[in-house]
Amino acid sequence: MMLLVAMVVLALATRTAVSLKLSSNDIPETGITENDRVCSGSRSSLSSSGSDSWWYNKTVQLYTNCTYVDGNLVVTWLTDENINYDLTFLRNIRYVRGFVLIAGSYEHMDLSLPSLEVIRGNYTFPYGGNEYGLAVLLTNFTSVRLPRLKEISNGKVIFYANRPDIRVEVSRSWDSIVRNREPGAVNIQGHIMPLSPHSDECPLSCPRRCYWYGAGCCHSQCAGGCWGPTPAQCETCKDFELEGVCLSHCPADHYRHGRRCLLNPLYRGGQ
Repeated sequence: MMLLVAMVVLALATRTAVSLKLSSNDIPETGITENDRVCSGSRSSLSSSGSDSWWYNKTVQLYTNCTYVDGNLVVTWLTDENINYDLTFLRNIRYVRGFVLIAGSYEHMDLSLPSLEVIRGNYTFPYGGNEYGLAVLLTNFTSVRLPRLKEISNGKVIFYANRPDIRVEVSRSWDSIVRNREPGAVNIQGHIMPLSPHSDECPLSCPRRCYWYGAGCCHSQCAGGCWGPTPAQCETCKDFELEGVCLSHCPADHYRHGRRCLLNPLYRGGQ
């Protein structure tokens, strides 16, 4: 109940502010590559219509298989106790042109954005008199993992009123991510994990690299480090990649495109 009240107050506060602030760095450079799948993203912030289940299904539909968000990445109102929330549909997103807002969650769960590299911040999220490129608010997440995040071009960072022992994991310094902007650009209430050395301090049992200061070994299909033990947690793939998972070879019904495995529409089961 307290979370719901706080979300309503936050939503009302947001609606009275400038809903989206356009930054002066909205320049032609888009970051889109020929391999990207572009989705429009959200132009709203915390306001929603319909039930929690309707909003969640709309969010899943909006971002599934998206790699480039031409707008804002907004995931909110995860508050229906009858829904088994699964946020893996966010796993392919690598570039967000606006801001990232994650807010409101009853469940204890992890949030991982394993592919997210750049938050451009051409639109920022207004809250408490500041403008944010990344905001995680009022959640019960046990951890937020951003292993590939390299840059937040505009806007501050805030983690506020979340689970007290939330773990925030990145693989480079926040000063580097926000490009050494003004003091106070990063406000995180929670447990910030130390940077992963990738190759240093790995136990002898790891034939290659490890994650989080020797907490475990990277999978054999990983190259360049990892943030967990599975082939879906590699920074880059040694051989091939299929929907965020590193593989030694592409499945029979897929073909190779560089290092990616793409579905072959002409496959006939070996006939």
